[in-house]
Amino acid sequence: MRDVAEQCLRLLLGVSLLLALSTAQANAPLAAGQPLPPLLIEDQGELLLENGRRHFQPWHSDSGLGQPQVIQYMAARISTSKLNEPLTDALQAAGFPPGQLRVTTILNLADAAWGTRGFVLGELESNKKKHPDAVLVADEAGAGLSHWQLAEKNSAIAVIAPDGAIALFHEGPLDKAGIDQVLTMIQGWIDTQQTGSLP
Repeated sequence: MRDVAEQCLRLLLGVSLLLALSTAQANAPLAAGQPLPPLLIEDQGELLLENGRRHFQPWHSDSGLGQPQVIQYMAARISTSKLNEPLTDALQAAGFPPGQLRVTTILNLADAAWGTRGFVLGELESNKKKHPDAVLVADEAGAGLSHWQLAEKNSAIAVIAPDGAIALFHEGPLDKAGIDQVLTMIQGWIDTQQTGSLP
């Protein structure tokens, strides 16, 4: 009788584990080849400067459809921002034609170090002044972290094709091979758009 009970218990544990794994996979919204799950950030949102004064407007992930996009979502921490520097430096050095690539940086203010929120917003405004075409978004409530199920105190990169599909998703720093892959994909999309040929 005990053997039967142990076998049933093992079976139940195995089924529970399979269900947990399948649920986790089903709930993982950022996967290559899938559409980017729509995200609306209304609490703060995209930073805009008008007459030297900053204000925010709601930001939606669909705003860059039709062109290649690199979306970086990160905790509002200095240590986290450094994780993506090799990629952002490579994107800048690649010299893509103006208006052909949309790079969006989303800072999760809910995941900022205690007492640094004002400093982070000041840095965001300073970066906007230096790079007026950059899309900078402040996520006050951490909506992206929960909706896209990202890791806390980390950085994530999503490379989005012009049709809105995720071409690459990665949490943490990209190595050189990953950066080269991103640059190659972006150049391919730009070439396709410029020639007007179908992908």
